[in-house]
Amino acid sequence: MSYRSSNWMGNKTDKKTEESFPVQVTPQTPAQPPLTPGQPPAQVTPAPDMFTREGPPPVMDIEYIPGYLRSIIGKNVRAEFIIGSNQYTDRTGVLIDVGVNYFVLHDVNSRTHIMCDLYSVKFVTVIL
Repeated sequence: MSYRSSNWMGNKTDKKTEESFPVQVTPQTPAQPPLTPGQPPAQVTPAPDMFTREGPPPVMDIEYIPGYLRSIIGKNVRAEFIIGSNQYTDRTGVLIDVGVNYFVLHDVNSRTHIMCDLYSVKFVTVIL
């Protein structure tokens, strides 16, 4: 059996059948209507999708932790963290900023700003 009469797996092939490579097909856009003289061309606006929405990210809605924290900016809070598997710490201060995965406390005693990782927080207590 000649190697030309078999495919790469050793199966027999017809001489009429030739190996062909897949051709990449690109989708066609619908044809534009012909322009008529004296008429401005039609404006096509793309439909908005989830990547082109304007405004704050949806995680800043009140249903999510950063959204709730944003609603209590200016309040005194105590945040309790678990670092690793058994290390516990807490920080107290005035909540001054909230991001998607962090928040910032102003420590009035040391007059410093503390950026806190939102993913290691277990409890946030609002001090009234």
